[in-house]
Amino acid sequence: MFDFNFILTKSTTPIIGPISNLFGLILDAIYNGLFTLFRIENLGLTIIVFTIITRLLLLPLAIKQQKTMMVTQKMQPELKKIQDKYRNKKDAESQKKMQQELTEVYQKYNASPLAGCLTTLLQIPIIFALFDVMRNIPAHINSIKVIYTNVVSQITNVEGYQTILESLSIERNINIRGFDIDSIITFLSNLNDWELITSTFAGINMQIQGFVDQISQINQFLGVNLADAPGLAFPGILIPILAVASQFFASRTMQMTSNNKDNPAAQSQKTMMYILPFISGFFVIAMPAGLGLYWITSSVVQGIQQVFINKVIIKEKEVG
Repeated sequence: MFDFNFILTKSTTPIIGPISNLFGLILDAIYNGLFTLFRIENLGLTIIVFTIITRLLLLPLAIKQQKTMMVTQKMQPELKKIQDKYRNKKDAESQKKMQQELTEVYQKYNASPLAGCLTTLLQIPIIFALFDVMRNIPAHINSIKVIYTNVVSQITNVEGYQTILESLSIERNINIRGFDIDSIITFLSNLNDWELITSTFAGINMQIQGFVDQISQINQFLGVNLADAPGLAFPGILIPILAVASQFFASRTMQMTSNNKDNPAAQSQKTMMYILPFISGFFVIAMPAGLGLYWITSSVVQGIQQVFINKVIIKEKEVG
């Protein structure tokens, strides 16, 4: 399991940090846009809109990747012929000649052996950056931090609030690093038990109830707290189940584009179609449910895009 204790600061990791900070700004803009247009304050819908935008931006690369896959299938017999030619020749000179001949085939078709992986590779920093945002929501989404700040301002109006927070810290074994605004927000986010906060403080300061209810409503999506790992209990278990199903749908639409079933790449793709969904479900169980929602939405949109791409590519092939 991942350690979800954190300090209310943004990541400074060289690549992931700037991306997660950018995602925080985009998510904050989407969150504000949904509220302005529809009076909706919900992190789940914000993530869904963000994911759709992300997948649309990646669509040109996805189309290019699909074209590359079709070219790869077309030149596969030539590649296999060269590989068979040097199958039993392990000396350095033969291996050098084989690589040279393989390179010439790629140049002939104006293809790159890594081009088909570009879209997949781009997903890696997106996943890690979004994970950073989901485990540290108030630090990245300013509109949500404001609500946390309102809760903290009400808590600090309660006499002896430091003693109460320390007691909760000991009870739940969650460290509280101080009593400034950011430290208390960090503690509340790590605690992530708004019923406990309400029962502890609402009787002392009734104004806190409204802000706590607002945060709970923002983080909830179809009964799942998006800041928590979904686990195996209902309704959280729906997140990994839907992750498996949606990933299988996306993988299936990708596999449908393979015309040569004897192609080793096609066979590998078919194997991954069955393995990758379960790997996705396994990881989603341990990650914040918000990241799982991104994964589900991304897979569904990817599958829909792939159906569209299949039709476009097939039409171009027929015309060509």
